[in-house]
Amino acid sequence: MNSLFDWGLFESLSNFHFIRPWWLLALIPLVAIQRSMAKQDDLVTQWQSVMSKNIIEQLTLNKHSHTWLTPIKLFLLFSILSTLVMAGPTWKTQASPFFEDNAELIVALDVSESMSNTDIQPSRLERAKQKISQLADLRGDAKTGLVVYGGSAHIAMPVTKDRELFRYFLDALDPSLLPDNQSKPESVIKPIVALLKESKVPSTVLIVTDKTDSQAIEKMQQEFASLSHQVLIWAMGENPESGREGAQGLSDTQIQNLDALAKSGHGSMTLFTHDSTDVEQVYQDIQSNLFAVNDQAQPWVDSGYPLLFLLLPIQLMWFRKGWTLQW
Repeated sequence: MNSLFDWGLFESLSNFHFIRPWWLLALIPLVAIQRSMAKQDDLVTQWQSVMSKNIIEQLTLNKHSHTWLTPIKLFLLFSILSTLVMAGPTWKTQASPFFEDNAELIVALDVSESMSNTDIQPSRLERAKQKISQLADLRGDAKTGLVVYGGSAHIAMPVTKDRELFRYFLDALDPSLLPDNQSKPESVIKPIVALLKESKVPSTVLIVTDKTDSQAIEKMQQEFASLSHQVLIWAMGENPESGREGAQGLSDTQIQNLDALAKSGHGSMTLFTHDSTDVEQVYQDIQSNLFAVNDQAQPWVDSGYPLLFLLLPIQLMWFRKGWTLQW
């Protein structure tokens, strides 16, 4: 816990800077004015040329001579705080609303015959639809499109922000809707690329399937070599390392091929889990890509505004009787 705290503190310190650093130059004239006023208020310095310092100190009644809280000192403190506010200290960024509103997620769901396997109940396809629905809830009303494929691929729903409409089309998907129910993994790439051409910012493709082949991997690599989008693979099927008795899920070869497909599209693969771990992992992968690929679009948080509350009590001091500055 302490190591995480120390690392977070170190990261904040390393990111610390000023949004408007040129305002710090205002400290030069402000400090010069403060020193000039302090010199005018110092009677010892003014009379030292014609009278000894000891005599001046005996004859001078300066009520601020031994006071740490004086108008001139508060003026300097006020000047420093005000300048820091204007310079805009910051050490963290915030998500760009522009980028969040325009990044897209294209979900490609495999409805071929193998997705009817029941190694995960009630079937791979039904669990896939449940998982995608949970992911949609996490993302809210972000832009999402839906592609269905098997022996052929079709755009089931264009990109939309309507989560309920997306869920409606998702629930209606069934293997019988496709004219060819065989498995041709490479067929999904063409409609995906067509949808991504309309996206103006780097987006994410999520392929939910249980298999792929070398032809799809090669074609994916060719299409995405020059694209800034990422491809995530959500492997639907019992994980052979799950330890469930009698489970006949995805083979090692299938998992390796799916992982290769994801890497050919600059992304990663997530294995199915019976809890929500896989949903959260896919969501994090989408969010990581969302912010990493457009780091410049994330504005720095101006953290100088809380300093204004420190200026208020300093301002109130000037309502005290006798608190004036000789300009």
